[in-house]
Parts: sequence; C-alpha cells; structure tokens
Amino acid sequence: MSFAEDEIKRAAELKPWIESRISDLELEISKLREMIVVVDSVLRRTSFRPAGDVSSGASPPQDKTVQSTAVRSDEKETREIRRSKDGYVLATAFITSESIDIIPSNEIKLSPSTPPLKSFFLDRILEGMKTKDLEALSRGVLKTSQVIDYQIDEDDDVLKKITVSNYHEKSRLNEIINTASWAFTRMLEKE
Repeated sequence: MSFAEDEIKRAAELKPWIESRISDLELEISKLREMIVVVDSVLRRTSFRPAGDVSSGASPPQDKTVQSTAVRSDEKETREIRRSKDGYVLATAFITSESIDIIPSNEIKLSPSTPPLKSFFLDRILEGMKTKDLEALSRGVLKTSQVIDYQIDEDDDVLKKITVSNYHEKSRLNEIINTASWAFTRMLEKE
C-alpha cells in the first residue's frame, strides 16, 4: 500500500503538532498534580477532615486543644517519600512521636538553595505551622518546648537531612511528607 505524496506531506506536518500537544498535556498534568498538593495543604491547614476520617458513629472531639500524635511515643515508623508520577524514592522519613527526620536518597543530590525548598516548604509550610504554634503559645495552649521547629543539615551545598520536631498531629505529619515529596520533585527538575 503506498501513500500519496500529499498524505505523506500532511503526516509530516501533523507530527510536530502532535508531539507539541503531547508535551503540553504532560505539562498540564504535572501542574494539576502540583495544584492538588497545594489544595491538600490548604485544606489540612484549615482543619478540613477527609471523608475517610469521618465514621458514621463518631463524634467530633470536644476539646480542640487536645492534639493526637501520629505515632505513639514508644513507636518508630519509616516511610519512603516517593515521586508521584513514577514512584521513584526521593527520601526516607524516620518518624517518632517527637520528630521527623527526612533524609534524601543517596542517588540524588539536592542543594538547599534550590527552589522551592526554602520558598515553599520551609517559609510557607513549616513557618506557617510555627506561626500557628506561636499563637497557641501566646494563648497558653502550648509550652515553648512544644512549638514546632526544624533544622536543615547540609554538607558542601548538598542537603543531608531535614529534622522537624514537635509536629504534634497526624495531619501535620502527612502535610510535611507530601510537601517534601512535591518540593524534592520540583528541585530535581531544576538541578
């Protein structure tokens, strides 16, 4: 079967358009995934409870100052932090009831100065949580030793570890893990 010359010419003209369209749609999907992370973060910060957390006979907690810990004090948990599009392991989180240590995988080298680590993960998410804790401290709900804090460890401009202490709540733990995944993914794209 042979194709007419005008069909071949038309196919050759269409190919770059198709490739461009595929690239545009992949970029759109990537941006939509980023937006989901941001929306989830906003919802969690405004005390939104996912439908899966609500059971038919459960009553809401009466005392809003009581905060559930994500991990009992005698337990330790390890979670892999993965890139959402392909499951690539970006880091490992070592979790206790007091702190989270996020250690990037040995295969990746991330600079602490690469956006959006500081601009979004540290300044917006963790500092946002710290601001809420400082407000609770001023109302007498928290003690100074209970305010969320974080530390960045680096060596030769390579991120080695992020330690977050006093995260208090499971929702905060999940937000920190999800935002770390998103931030590390964006950082890898820029490096």
